[in-house]
Amino acid sequence: MLGGARLLTVSELTDEISRALQGNPRLTDVTVAGELSNFVRHSSGHMYFTLKDKNSSIKGVMFSTWNRLLPFTPADGLQVYLRGDVAVYKKGGNYQLNAYLMEPVGQGALALAFAQLKEKLAKEGLFAPERKRPLPRFPRRIGLVTSPQAAALQDFLRTAAQQGWPATFLLAPAIVQGAKGAASVAAALERLYSSGAEVIVVTRGGGSTEELWVFNEEAVARAAAASPVPLVSAVGHETDFTILDYVADARAATPTAAARLVLPAADALLAGLARQQRRLERAAFTLTGNRRRRLENLASRPVLARPLQLLLSPRQSLDLGSHRLRHAFTRLFAQGQNRLKGAAARLADLNPLSVLARGYAIVGGEKGIVKSINQLRVGDQVSIRVRDGRARAGILAVGGDEDGTEI
Repeated sequence: MLGGARLLTVSELTDEISRALQGNPRLTDVTVAGELSNFVRHSSGHMYFTLKDKNSSIKGVMFSTWNRLLPFTPADGLQVYLRGDVAVYKKGGNYQLNAYLMEPVGQGALALAFAQLKEKLAKEGLFAPERKRPLPRFPRRIGLVTSPQAAALQDFLRTAAQQGWPATFLLAPAIVQGAKGAASVAAALERLYSSGAEVIVVTRGGGSTEELWVFNEEAVARAAAASPVPLVSAVGHETDFTILDYVADARAATPTAAARLVLPAADALLAGLARQQRRLERAAFTLTGNRRRRLENLASRPVLARPLQLLLSPRQSLDLGSHRLRHAFTRLFAQGQNRLKGAAARLADLNPLSVLARGYAIVGGEKGIVKSINQLRVGDQVSIRVRDGRARAGILAVGGDEDGTEI
């Protein structure tokens, strides 16, 4: 054995180092600044990382008991302040920083969480202008998500009463501040979605960033984005902006402004209707006057003063035309009769029977009417037609004047 040195096991040595570190007040409840690297969130929920600066690094862990309270998401490259205790991880034989608080350098944790969630939801399109829906002009059922004890509710209802518009208000009570607020607001929204509300207003009064943080939670943003009807965000004062403001279809700076935004002013509507009525009356009076003057102008014209005059000239023309038509028809009828009589006389002259009446006869043979002596032979039988009958005859001789032959 080496000299007279005290013999220690590895575990004993590690315990000695651990007690030395834990007994040093300078290494307990310390705040360390550095950059996160090798960041890992284990399935157990614990966070493991390395905290470094330009010269050194130290392992670190933030157990789920503590990190579940972080409003932002740590990531590599993030400059942070860590508050915790220096301890020894005995199994690995290395020292580490057990952190229970983490805050980003240069900005608050809530500011970073706000920026991270805003960027995430914007990439998903939850803030897109084309998603924004117009508010109903004359709503009858209005859903309200707020605390029943909040001054915001009284402000809204008081202003709504001043607007004078008859509407039914459906209150979905919610916790609007604290750790349970996000789940409570999301549940209240879900209840209103099946209530028949035509528009929903989420409201509370002003407060610090921490007090308004409920409306920067992802659960509230996604519940609002799922609304089947237009949704109005009226959280805080005019200078306060929350994630809900970006997701909502419209933003009102205050609960009072939300009531004026959602509800029409009955007095203003009545005044507008009165103005429209006066305009209609003036327009009707002007139109009636113009039509009356036009009618009087038309009535003063001779043709309308004595409308029968319009019929006299056409009637006279009709009589004249009728007379001319009868005269022309009579003339045409007489001409037609004369032409028909002339044609009948000519036809009578051309009728063979008329010729027979003058002493002529028609001789017919086997091949039809005999027109030439050459068609006859001695002994042929022929038919002879005279004016008043027929006779049969036989040909005894054939001859003619042309060759001097006598029969």
